[in-house]
Amino acid sequence: MRSLIKNLFSVIIFFTAIITHTASFSIEIGDFKNKAIEAFKNEDYKKAVEILKVAVESGFEDAETYYYLGYFTHYMLYDSKPLIKENHIEYSNNVIEYLEKALALDPDFRNAYSFIGIEYGARAMFALYQENKNDYINFYRMGYEKGGFPDWQIEFGRNILKSCEINAIVFLGGDFDYNAVRYLQTVENYRSDVTAIPIGHLDRPWFVKILKNGYDPLVKKAPISLSKYDIDDMRNYKWDTLQIEISVNKMLIEEYGFEKSYSMKWKLEPDLKSERRTYLSPRRAILADIVFTNKFERPIHFSYTCLPKFRAGLDNFLQVYGMTYKLLPFKTKETNHQINPDVISRIMLNKENFAGFKTIETKDIPRDSYVLNNYYQALIQLAIFYQENNQKERLNDIINFIENHLTTSKLGYDRYLEYLKELNSSIN
Repeated sequence: MRSLIKNLFSVIIFFTAIITHTASFSIEIGDFKNKAIEAFKNEDYKKAVEILKVAVESGFEDAETYYYLGYFTHYMLYDSKPLIKENHIEYSNNVIEYLEKALALDPDFRNAYSFIGIEYGARAMFALYQENKNDYINFYRMGYEKGGFPDWQIEFGRNILKSCEINAIVFLGGDFDYNAVRYLQTVENYRSDVTAIPIGHLDRPWFVKILKNGYDPLVKKAPISLSKYDIDDMRNYKWDTLQIEISVNKMLIEEYGFEKSYSMKWKLEPDLKSERRTYLSPRRAILADIVFTNKFERPIHFSYTCLPKFRAGLDNFLQVYGMTYKLLPFKTKETNHQINPDVISRIMLNKENFAGFKTIETKDIPRDSYVLNNYYQALIQLAIFYQENNQKERLNDIINFIENHLTTSKLGYDRYLEYLKELNSSIN
């Protein structure tokens, strides 16, 4: 009996030790992560990485730790000062290694795939900077093969390009849509007639020079009036709100019935300010130069992911055009030109354009998949048009299309359906 009690007591002590160790591990690794995340929020990326490296060296290894190591090292590599260029590939390899370790520890930690895609996209941009065509293409191919660009993301990019007219210029919002579009253009050679421009790169002289001159066959040149010196000398420009007049070509004058002397009048506002004055950022200045220099010779589009603050006050001149906004030479707001229902229905109510949508069920990346809500937003704008024009049957088509082709457990589509049904019930 005494032996049994002794053994039981030993078992209790053993399990108590395990529980105490587990709790200690949880608290300590939590402390490391919290401190690293706090450093990251303060944009001290180097400190955030160093904290997590100490955690790993201390034996605290889990998928989330390695994910944050990859995530924060990526920011240290591309978004901190000074930027790391001498050992760029070495650091980039570390990013991929950390993310792959996260997935090895937890294959369901799918947010790691987001930064795998972002990292290979960043490698491709660095290859473009070095004018290395083979690496540029291969990095996009590798990003796809490693799961960084899932099929539903590539399909999103394809639907953006399908919404662009021939020979168009399209401004894109960020890594998600730009990588999808550039993968299609470089690896699949799909819609290479379109000049795809990530807004975030318009403040980088080397990229603007490539845009100006083109880089056959990878980058179709954009209309930019600035000289090489002007581009190298880019900076914040002293600027107050000014009205820019853009001449319109004869074809558009005839199409819209303008007077021969008609020009588009656009108030270009500054986007930066100090205590003493306001400025035009290089990013907005280059966008404005492209729009002005183009003079509507080529169609200009903005993807849905290009936020209003980056559209330089052009919102009143935009038309909802499939999965893009198309720039028109006159104000479209509250006119019959605010939306192009034919293009939206052609793109958005074609099941072939959403053949890969359901792959989100098994290949979801929560950090990115919310972008697909833009599909519902486009359909809602079309539905509002149908509701305002008492086209109940066509609004029903939208509801049926979502129910048959755009339902998924990964997105809150049901709230959009509820709204659409309310719109439908308001039609007599």
